[in-house]
Amino acid sequence: MRILCFAVIALLFMSGACSAGSGQALLIDDFENPVSAGPDGTVDFGSGGGSSLEVKAGLDIKYSGNQSLEAVYDAAAGGYMWIARGFELDSRNAGWLVKPDRIKWKKYAAISFYMYGNGSNSSIAFDIKDKGNELWRFMVTDDFKGWKKVVCPFKYFFCRGDWQPGSADKNSKLDFPLKSFQFEPKAVSKGTLYFDCVELTR
Repeated sequence: MRILCFAVIALLFMSGACSAGSGQALLIDDFENPVSAGPDGTVDFGSGGGSSLEVKAGLDIKYSGNQSLEAVYDAAAGGYMWIARGFELDSRNAGWLVKPDRIKWKKYAAISFYMYGNGSNSSIAFDIKDKGNELWRFMVTDDFKGWKKVVCPFKYFFCRGDWQPGSADKNSKLDFPLKSFQFEPKAVSKGTLYFDCVELTR
């Protein structure tokens, strides 16, 4: 029995596990749903300006569960792309595991996610959209290999000055509840990234 317990613990450690229910973090997205695009899709993603993007379920490389979110990208100079999950997006089935109005936002100081790095030194923008539709940004560098938990404290996000939605209130104040998050590999770079387990942390 003791050997079996140690084997189970070792398996959990090796495969990784989201920390839902730990009391210290709230899991809001695990990317376990089938990945699809379009108005009825589960992920709102796209690209333009010469950049290209393919988003699918990462079945071979995942931190937890059955799959991760896999992004194969080519970020060209002057181009753009986005990979978004949340609410009030063009893909109506891209919602999180919990609705924003059910979250006690004052309990949390950061949002985090797991990323599988390739050591490419490429830059990845992680954006959140606030209550007033204003986009806030946190920059991440792919300077590691394998899975890493990337913690993004809310106090270190900055209001995007390059572009905001037409519906943004532009009050330069991070207003809760948040509505969505999105990833954007920045130019000039290309490769494959994997994301998993998006959580709110204290």
